[in-house]
Formats: sequence, structure tokens, C-alpha cells
Amino acid sequence: MRSLTEEQFRAWSHGLLQSDAASYAELFDATYDALHRYSMFITHDSISASDILQDVYLKLWQVRETIDPDRSLRALMYQMVRNYSLNHERQKKRHAAEAIEADHPSVGFDSLSDERLDAAILQKKMQEWIEEMPHRRREAFMLSRYEGLSHDEIASLMDLAPKTVNNHIVLALQHIRMKLENYRNRESE
Repeated sequence: MRSLTEEQFRAWSHGLLQSDAASYAELFDATYDALHRYSMFITHDSISASDILQDVYLKLWQVRETIDPDRSLRALMYQMVRNYSLNHERQKKRHAAEAIEADHPSVGFDSLSDERLDAAILQKKMQEWIEEMPHRRREAFMLSRYEGLSHDEIASLMDLAPKTVNNHIVLALQHIRMKLENYRNRESE
């Protein structure tokens, strides 16, 4: 999806506003693989990622008349995939915890390996810390760290100067480091 231009996305946005099925199909074909990889990065499950994308594209069609062609359709789609994927992971963890509790009422999470539990907690904390960031900073950070876009690509995508993108990412990393340090200090007390 890196080779796609903002002009293409803007044209697809205009097509969606007009309920043009051909634009929608073209957008689907051009973006599906990259968005599937992004969802897989979060869910680690190809089938779940496919289900998530089905929901995302359905929702995109449902809200097509509210899309602003002057805003980044690419960023909107990545945000939708991220939100749907994270919601899926939250539900999966909740269901797993309920199943363990139902199968073994006297056995709680203490029986799970500490490392897996710590990793899951830390991943959840990271998601919370990322959500705390201002929208534009979070978007720049996610595109950089989760999608692997360069600062120049992000600058073009978000209509910002590359230096501003760099500042957003530096501030995001400082925010995460500070939160991680505070979290570790609380855990060691």
C-alpha cells in the first residue's frame, strides 16, 4: 500500500461519497493485503484478520457518505483495522479468562505462566499508553512502528512536515518510556 498515492485515496474517497461500487472494489483490491498484514500483526491469526477486514470494509461502506476527502482515507482505514483488531483481542482474552474460570473455578490466572501473563498485561498497558497520546501523535507513531512507513511517507500521508512527524514520534517514544519506567517502579515496590 506504500506505492499508492494520496491522490488515489482522495479519488476513492470521492467515489465512496458517490456510492460508486467500482471505486469501492478498486480500493478493496488495492488495500486488502496491507491491511490484512496489519491486522495479523495485532491478532497473530489470519482467519481473525480476514474476519476483521470483512467488518472494516462493511463499516467503511456503511459510513461512506460521511467520509471527508480532505482527510486521509488511508489513515482512517488503518485506524479502523487497528480498533477492530484490538477489540477482537480484548474479547478473545475475556473469553479465554471466562473459559478458564468456568473449567476450573478454583484456578485463577495464578496457574498461567507468569511470563505469558506479564506479556499480556504489558501489551495491554502499551495499548493504553498509546491511546493516551494525542490523535496525530498516535497516528504518526502507529504508522511508523506498526506499519513501517518512513517519516517522509508519514509526512505525506498526514500532510505534515517530516520534522513534525519526527517530533511526534520522539514525543511518543518518550511518553512510552516514561510510562514503562513508572510501571516498572510500581511493580518493584
